Amino acid sequence: MLRSLLIAFVAITTIATTSCKKTEPCKAVITVQDSLGNPVAGARVILRQDSVINPTTGKQADIFQEEYSVSTGEAFFEFDLEAVLNVEVDYDVQSARDYIRLEQSETVRKTVIVK
Repeated sequence: MLRSLLIAFVAITTIATTSCKKTEPCKAVITVQDSLGNPVAGARVILRQDSVINPTTGKQADIFQEEYSVSTGEAFFEFDLEAVLNVEVDYDVQSARDYIRLEQSETVRKTVIVK
């Protein structure tokens, strides 16, 4: 009997702790480099999704965040949900385009080279 109670307690505790796991936001770190591989500070980095239309509501997605790269060439972003986003980088007359796939509770890194 004691063994059955112990097994039930362990099973309930396991289910309770795994089902209440809090999800963390999706994070993206975009590193901007020049053609020689040097970090570019002060580049405007935009993550957006504007080409997706919700099939139920017909509403167009309007996800948009803009940051500037710091001295290490990195720009930091945080989103609530997973998504595939366009990456747009502009620095002086140089630019670059790419995409990034965000994953729940993960930090995804992408290096973009401006030319």
